[in-house]
Amino acid sequence: MNGPNFEKSIIELENSWDAVNAWFLENDMTDGLPIIPPTEDRVRAMTSYVETALGWKPQDVIGKIAPKNGLATIEKIAANAVMAGCRPEYMPVLIACVKGVAEPKFNLDALQTSTHNTSVLPIVNGPICKSINLNYGYNFTGSSWQSTSTIGRALRLVMSNVGGTPGSINIHTQGHIARYEHCIAENEDENPWEPLHVEKGFPANTSVVTLIPACPAAMIDDNGGSQTAKELLRTIGSSIAYVGNRNINGDGQPLLILCPQHARLLALGDYSKADVKRFIWERARVPSGDVPRGNLTSFGKKNLKFYDQFSDDYGYPISDKASDIEIVVMGGTGTHSLSVQTRLACENVSVPILKKDGSPFVV
Repeated sequence: MNGPNFEKSIIELENSWDAVNAWFLENDMTDGLPIIPPTEDRVRAMTSYVETALGWKPQDVIGKIAPKNGLATIEKIAANAVMAGCRPEYMPVLIACVKGVAEPKFNLDALQTSTHNTSVLPIVNGPICKSINLNYGYNFTGSSWQSTSTIGRALRLVMSNVGGTPGSINIHTQGHIARYEHCIAENEDENPWEPLHVEKGFPANTSVVTLIPACPAAMIDDNGGSQTAKELLRTIGSSIAYVGNRNINGDGQPLLILCPQHARLLALGDYSKADVKRFIWERARVPSGDVPRGNLTSFGKKNLKFYDQFSDDYGYPISDKASDIEIVVMGGTGTHSLSVQTRLACENVSVPILKKDGSPFVV
């Protein structure tokens, strides 16, 4: 595989787990955790699966990965997948992830080279979630779920080893713990509304990956106190509108991850997903008088115009428009939802999992 400073596709090393891991670590080609050595046989098992299932050959290019614009071939993706501990059947999701971050509108260069504490968050919908046992219930980003952990890790390795150069990426102010295992699935079984991929125009039986430039999630703890949908919406709105949330400058597509219990309460209150977005957009606002003038340098002209024309009580919304807010249902029992800021100047991307010929991948 190609690393930041290596052009050979095959590198000969001592046949030792410790020696291989030491070499990859010394050459800045890991995330700090031990890797599975990407031997020819292991990589070939990955590429053979992809060629049979999807029709892609090892040297086929899926996309260019910023900032180096390295070519993400099937073989390179497979090598990083092996390192991360993926199984071959995870490759269709990983390939869709790579294709998504390579799209210009996702603006991976901004995410890779910014001081923002951001990480790519893949959200998976459709039949493949259950086929590869992606976790969408309890502790959905947590441990003991091989697919959930390793796909996210593999994507991070591809972004670093194919797209990065030492000193040009991973310069976030504090970093993002979710970089290690950041791939999740929507809990479609307990979602009272249409799932994310259907909302975006894909058939329900299509497997789709949505890539989000996500900051660390903040918990919204309702503690079981809200007895009505409107009470819950007021709690959510008050929890996500604050000066330090960069999405209030009118850019980005903030994500609201609702637990099933919260989603049910809202649906039983006769709120559609669009209604929830509208309520949050209208009520989750930061009074302009609360924003220090120095912070306004990051605000767009559209919002600055309102600051000048209205009183200090005028509220900046959490997004430019209600439809910019993304809502997914995830997790298990409990009254805890999550709010996720997103990287500015980046756009969410949804990628269907397809074969090379463009036909849907059916599991």
